[in-house]
Amino acid sequence: MDQNLMPFLWVGLTLPALLLMQRWIHRHLHGVAFLLTGNKNWAVVLYALILFPGVLLHELSHWLTANLLGVRTGAFSVIPRATSDGSIQLGYVEYYKTRHLGPLRESLIGSAPLLVGTGVTLLISFFVFDAPGLAEAVQAGDIDALTLALTRLLSTNDFLLWLYLFFAVSNAMMPSTADRRAWPAFILFLVVAGVILYALGLREMLLTGLAGPVATVFGYLGLAFSLTIGVNVVFIFLIYFVERLLSRIKGVDLVYGQAGEPAGNHPADS
Repeated sequence: MDQNLMPFLWVGLTLPALLLMQRWIHRHLHGVAFLLTGNKNWAVVLYALILFPGVLLHELSHWLTANLLGVRTGAFSVIPRATSDGSIQLGYVEYYKTRHLGPLRESLIGSAPLLVGTGVTLLISFFVFDAPGLAEAVQAGDIDALTLALTRLLSTNDFLLWLYLFFAVSNAMMPSTADRRAWPAFILFLVVAGVILYALGLREMLLTGLAGPVATVFGYLGLAFSLTIGVNVVFIFLIYFVERLLSRIKGVDLVYGQAGEPAGNHPADS
C-alpha cells in the first residue's frame, strides 16, 4: 500500500471508533452524575463541570477563529442548556452568517476545536507523558524498557491532573452538527478545484503541492485520535465501574433515553 495513503486510512479507522467511544462516555458520564446527585438539573451541572476545560477550549477556539477571520461574533456561553431534541448543549458561540462568510471561513470556524484540541492533546502527550519514549519501548518489545517507561509515565508530576485535562479536552474537541454545517459545501469546492487542476494538466502540482501537507495533517490527527482512544479505554472502565457501584448501592439501574441522557431508573435485579 502507498505510504502516502496510510495517514488517511489511519484516520478513517480511528475516527469512527473514537466517535462511538465519546458517545458512550458522554452518555454514561451524565448517568454517573445523575446517580450521584439524584436530580436531573444538578446532574447536568456536574456533567458539564467535569468536561468544563474541554468545553471552554472548544468555544474559545470558535470565538478566536471567527474573530481572526473577521467574522462578527455574538453571545458566548459555557453554561449547559437543553436543546429541542432533549440532548444537552454544553456551550455555544454565536457568529453572524452573512452572504460574505462563505463555506471556507465557516468550515475553519467549525473545525477550530478539532484542530486546537488535537494540538493540545499532542503537546500533553509529547512533552508531559513522553509518548515517543513509551512508543519506542513498545516497538522494542523489551519488557524491562516498557516497565521503566510506564513507571516514568505514572511518576510524572501531577500525572492525574494532566490525564484529566487530556480526557476533558479530547472528549470535547469533536465538531458538533452545527459546526459541520458548511463542510459539504467546502468539500465540494475542494473536489471541483481538484478536478479543474487535473483537467488543466496540473496533476503533479496537485500531488506534490497538496498531498504532502494534507497527509501530514492527517498523520497528526490519526496520532491524536489513537492516543485519545487509549486514554478513553481507561476512563470507560472507570466510568463503568463507578456507575455499576452506584447502581448497586442505590439499588437502581439507569435507563438511557434516545438523546443519551438518563431517562429514568428502575429497581436493579437482586
